[in-house]
Amino acid sequence: MHGTQIRFQGIVWTFGEREFAALLMDGHSAHGPGALPHAARSRGLPLTTDVRRVPLAPVPGWLIEAASEESAHGRQTRLTVHWPRVRPLLSHADVDLPQRWQQLAVTQRACLLLIGRDLVVDERELPQRVTRLAESGSLAAGVVTFRSGSSFRPRTHDRIVGHRRAARERRPVGQ
Repeated sequence: MHGTQIRFQGIVWTFGEREFAALLMDGHSAHGPGALPHAARSRGLPLTTDVRRVPLAPVPGWLIEAASEESAHGRQTRLTVHWPRVRPLLSHADVDLPQRWQQLAVTQRACLLLIGRDLVVDERELPQRVTRLAESGSLAAGVVTFRSGSSFRPRTHDRIVGHRRAARERRPVGQ
């Protein structure tokens, strides 16, 4: 999606007793704030009206890939989101992921991908926002295959990098 600004955040999402690595994505473009969820749905990521009922089978053609590499600034994790197009939706983006997110993604080999409008804002209202987006038909969500690069190793601690806030582990209220 040329000209789109994409924001993303890794969180730990809890359904009852089960935890998932979840990746939240939203974006804004000249085509409007609903362009990213619409594009995701048109590429096979299903419309979700109830996030508690997302099928656990991976969505075909979608893949989240993480690779970790050493740089002059320390260990950097780069995230790529592949979708059924030639170019990735998100390519080699620097990200700071919670340790638990990384552990879950590696062991489950899957992530919960949520794409909607204004998801990556105030974390306190996240469960209510996701519910509202789902009920209004404005949320694309599905389980996506996760693959880690050969050097990807979950960190042993979270940190704040530059101006970017480290995504923190959290459990949605009421889940």
